[in-house]
Amino acid sequence: MKQSRILIGLLAIAGVMTSCSEEWDNHYEQSEQTAKESVMELIQADAQLSTFAQMLEISGYDELLASSQTFTVFAPVNEALTEVDLEDVAAVKRIVLNHIARFNNSTAMGETGTVKMYNGKRFGFEGNTFGTAAVLDADIIAHNGILHILADQIPYSYNLREYIDVHASTSKIAEFIALYDTREMDLEASRPIGVDANGATVYDSVMYDYNPVLQHPWYGIGDIADEDSLFSMIIPDNEAWDKAYERIRPYYNVYDKDAAIADSIGDVQTKLAIVNDLVYRRVIENPATEVDLWSTRGSEVVDPTELFGGTVKEGASNGVMYLASELKYDNVATWNKLLEVEGEEQEGRQAAAASAIYTRSVDAENIHFDSISEARYIEVVSTGSTATQPGVTVTIPNVLSAEYDIYVSFVPGTVTDTLNIEKTRLVFSLTYMQANGRNKTVTFRDQKGTKYVTNDQEMTWMKVNDEPVSFPVSNYYDMLWLIDPLHTTNDRVNTTKLLIKTDVANAEFNRNEMVRKFRIDRVVFVPIKK
Repeated sequence: MKQSRILIGLLAIAGVMTSCSEEWDNHYEQSEQTAKESVMELIQADAQLSTFAQMLEISGYDELLASSQTFTVFAPVNEALTEVDLEDVAAVKRIVLNHIARFNNSTAMGETGTVKMYNGKRFGFEGNTFGTAAVLDADIIAHNGILHILADQIPYSYNLREYIDVHASTSKIAEFIALYDTREMDLEASRPIGVDANGATVYDSVMYDYNPVLQHPWYGIGDIADEDSLFSMIIPDNEAWDKAYERIRPYYNVYDKDAAIADSIGDVQTKLAIVNDLVYRRVIENPATEVDLWSTRGSEVVDPTELFGGTVKEGASNGVMYLASELKYDNVATWNKLLEVEGEEQEGRQAAAASAIYTRSVDAENIHFDSISEARYIEVVSTGSTATQPGVTVTIPNVLSAEYDIYVSFVPGTVTDTLNIEKTRLVFSLTYMQANGRNKTVTFRDQKGTKYVTNDQEMTWMKVNDEPVSFPVSNYYDMLWLIDPLHTTNDRVNTTKLLIKTDVANAEFNRNEMVRKFRIDRVVFVPIKK
């Protein structure tokens, strides 16, 4: 290292033994008072840093380094920057931010910690290097910080978001994510500075970058630009994106009177389905050894070897990337999941005419405790004459334009008393939207047979349909709709409903062969795996 241009005479404090860091603090406080140049002026005055000075001007950070704020700059010499395309402003900015840090960071810190750069990445001093770049001259004092001169660029490691944004091969996912980039005001950090002519408070605003697809606390897939977090991410190239889009798009056939609006909604929902399960909130070193792997959106990976098969693993500054030319999603584990509605769920549930619904609970001592979901169920009974067939309509949200098998779980009378032996026959009426926007109702009945008769002593998983039911349009509310402050749950219109009623003949009822009441644990729509 060349001899540092430091006024070392200012270090001497007679009779006092200090640590290295204490010496530096004393030195800096005194040197700061004598330094007249800003960090930017030091850079501009050094001929071997002329390219970096030009890069600071191109990126717009020259004014910041000339301000009263305190910075440490690790400036590469001209020879280290010969390959930089100065016309690529985005690339210039990335390099610049990789070489600037806030506050004073001297070599006195040694190898005990890391320096957080302006782009959030962290590097440290090690011997005569910083971030593996050789240090030629160190601890050059400015009135607003410190300058270190490097023989090389600090190696740049992309974070997950940067990799996606920079590479042409991932432009399609980059373009979709970028649609939702916004600038938000940090109300806590911003301070009021006055009142405008209309009486509204004027703020000295502190802004921050925000993308709900990535950063929303409940629905976001993960802040993949955050340098202080660790993720693993499957990153589809444009070919993989197109293949996934072609595969998934038919599941989001939306109806709207305006076909253009319907197509736009389906397009966005398809792209959200592609990105929803790409991210994992930890570093995955070897997918083949994973036994309990879940995406940030709560999807379980059933076969990690299959999902990650054919990908290329690369490191990132905030985790690891698995570059993919094909997304090997399991449709029923990702975008087309099992739909379950608990009987006790009141939203969208409606009693049929002359019917009452009672929510019941079971304790751990009940013989059916292990079989009843969430230890609760509903009992549907008649409030009219003995001839009334009681029933309940259950609304099924988020049905896609896909095929499903429909099951209903019934609880036997023995849930209340082991001697309560009773059974009933059911009829089902399924209502859903057609491609033209009109509703269609299909009834499933077996009035004289045993197909839809409950077991009198054990739980009954009753399959409603013989062949998979094909829904021509989806009825799905995506995360962007859900987080819109203008929307509430009451705004949702669910078009898929299942009416469940008893279907007991008078003779069967009068002979006490069957009862006109039933108990539902849950209704399940099982997607067909494709």
